Amino acid sequence: MKLSRLATLALAVTAVACSTLEVNTDYAPGTDFSKYKTFTLKAGTAPKNPIAAERFAQSLGNALSARGLRQVPDGGDLSVFTHFSLGKDVQLNTYGYGGWGGGWRYGGMGGMQTTTVQEIPTGTLVIDLVDASAKTAVWRGIAKDQVSTSATPEERQQKADMVAQKLFENYPPQAKK
Repeated sequence: MKLSRLATLALAVTAVACSTLEVNTDYAPGTDFSKYKTFTLKAGTAPKNPIAAERFAQSLGNALSARGLRQVPDGGDLSVFTHFSLGKDVQLNTYGYGGWGGGWRYGGMGGMQTTTVQEIPTGTLVIDLVDASAKTAVWRGIAKDQVSTSATPEERQQKADMVAQKLFENYPPQAKK
């Protein structure tokens, strides 16, 4: 049993290390983030999988709590909206072999090439933090990554945790001087 857990952990670490995760954040300059003490999760654009929504809500709550914010069911200083979308990236893979002397034009022998087109499922997550009293957006985070169709529930939870931590690793933002 321990070997199985160790193998699962090794695969998860490898999957995270090979991640294609892209994260981008933005915030409203001049915002005093120290005034925000609580947050409330609000309905945004839900994913097609309600289990994934619940999984990420837990990861998001943990990430924000680790930054000193407390989750409340209603009336938080920040309203947190999550928006999920699925898409596809196209990857062209070209394989070739052979050839010498510069190709047919110059009297040499040309090689063969094959190009395949692969569609890769991707997911994009947008998180908006809105000042609940002013009703203005103060922070936005966007994460995009490949979606695994074969991950276990444990691997999916680890991925959700990693995405939430990565999105909020520089929260609250510090203005550059």
